[in-house]
Amino acid sequence: MAKKILAALLILSFAFGVLSACDSPAKPDENESEKKEVKDDSGDEAKKETAEERIYPNLEPKDFGGEFTFASRWVDNQDWTEWKQRDLFAEEANGDVVNDAVYDRNRKIEEKYNITIKEISIVHPDLPAKVNQANKAGDDIYDAVLTGLIESTSMAQSGSFVDLFGVPNLDLSKPWWNQGAVRDLSIMHKLFLIQGDLMILDNDSMEAMIFNKVLIQEYELENPYDLVKNGEWTFDKLIEMSKKVSKDVNGDGKMYIKDDLFGCIAQADTNMSFIISGGDKVGGKDSDDYPVITFGSDRSYRITDILDTFALDEDNFINLHRHVGDFPVYDEQVKMMEENRALFSWIRMRVVERLRGMETDFGILPLPKLDKEQPGYITNNNPHTGPGLSVPVSASDLERTGMILEDLCAESRYTLQPAYYEINLRGKYARDDESQEMLDIILSNVAYDIGYVYNFGNFANTIIYFGKDRKTNYASTFEKMQGAMEKSIEKTIEAYEKLD
Repeated sequence: MAKKILAALLILSFAFGVLSACDSPAKPDENESEKKEVKDDSGDEAKKETAEERIYPNLEPKDFGGEFTFASRWVDNQDWTEWKQRDLFAEEANGDVVNDAVYDRNRKIEEKYNITIKEISIVHPDLPAKVNQANKAGDDIYDAVLTGLIESTSMAQSGSFVDLFGVPNLDLSKPWWNQGAVRDLSIMHKLFLIQGDLMILDNDSMEAMIFNKVLIQEYELENPYDLVKNGEWTFDKLIEMSKKVSKDVNGDGKMYIKDDLFGCIAQADTNMSFIISGGDKVGGKDSDDYPVITFGSDRSYRITDILDTFALDEDNFINLHRHVGDFPVYDEQVKMMEENRALFSWIRMRVVERLRGMETDFGILPLPKLDKEQPGYITNNNPHTGPGLSVPVSASDLERTGMILEDLCAESRYTLQPAYYEINLRGKYARDDESQEMLDIILSNVAYDIGYVYNFGNFANTIIYFGKDRKTNYASTFEKMQGAMEKSIEKTIEAYEKLD
């Protein structure tokens, strides 16, 4: 599964049926495994558990020498300060659990291969040009590149990246690589971008919902956790509950984001998020791993009918992106939850950390399903903030690159991931045991919409803003844009054929 951290670290089993289920990690060979003792968050050894057997790649130490350099993207914008990589490099241990996990992981791999791990942060949108410049010059200054999934696809099509299936020592069937990404993001049996345990920014980019516990109790609403567990957390239930709390608090006869109580906070990205969580996608792949359009079914339009409700019912649902430029909208999102002026809010998981100072209790939920019949809950990894790991064609020693990336990713499974997931989220920010169960669902059942990630014909990007702009003409827009989508797919195929 995409992030089966609990399977490696805790004896907890949640058997959830998922539309986009991934294969479970292979059972390790006896000579690859060892037992792990898990301490409690305080560091005491009073509570020890025998966790799943660890597995590691069968890679011997080597004296490579020199630097191993990641090129990473950062966006010079106040709203994007949280989306900088914090999982690649740490100057020193400082007591922060994530920082120290990165530091310890890197020291171990550096000693094994006699290397120095380095990160070069490149401001967006300069990263593609910098990487391409190095590629053309044959300048081996970047060993790996991490940038947004959508940005990665254009770079891959221009020939910037190596097919990861062909990199020696990378075993992409191992559980430290995100198997959903391996399955969903390949095209023509080529893979140029991947996610895995090396990173936590991909965890941060998982989409979810939060709810205000005070308002649930005050309005005597159903327990959202029970709804999830019973398979009843659906779009209709979200709408039904939201409408019961919306209120013109100041009595001025109009609903305004800074004054009144809303049932649900949405963003532009919520449109594509709900299409995926409802069991549909803009694009998929045929039996030969070629991309195809999948949008336009009856299910597609059942979901967009729901999205119309969110777009048009401004008395109950507020879209943050309608107010971009008026004030810091993401700060207002947190403020609305803190002041009990929103029952639900769509989020990326990074937002949970911003709520750490919130006195009002909140809970975390997976994205809702279309209906009760849908087998399971599906999480979308946001391709605007979610990073893709790639190897540039200028990397001259692919055996070295693959060996170091494989070992870094495997080690991260037992250092960085538990630091992020167990200590940081489960212990520090999630406020009850049930939220912890919800996190297991959110981070384990992940799907990628290749039509969204590649933005074929600009269709996914167009309908993202339907909610913000209060548009509802999904069917006619798809009909108009379908030809452009097909041409975009053809160009992508042609681009990858040229790379052979």
